[in-house]
Amino acid sequence: MIKISVNGEIKEIEEGLNVHQLIEALEYKTKGFAVAINTTFVSIKNYGITIINDGDTIDILAPVQGG
Repeated sequence: MIKISVNGEIKEIEEGLNVHQLIEALEYKTKGFAVAINTTFVSIKNYGITIINDGDTIDILAPVQGG
């Protein structure tokens, strides 16, 4: 198990997960969000190849309506 920060909350996850697997493990159902690892946004096409590492800071951002 490794420890990461997800939106400011410490979580323990299995080692070796990619972004897609992390999203499933965290049970995110909302569509259209963005993921940043250590302040760098990850393209959706790279979710399957981007591995989460111990100590990473993950930000999952949903769009906000307004003007």
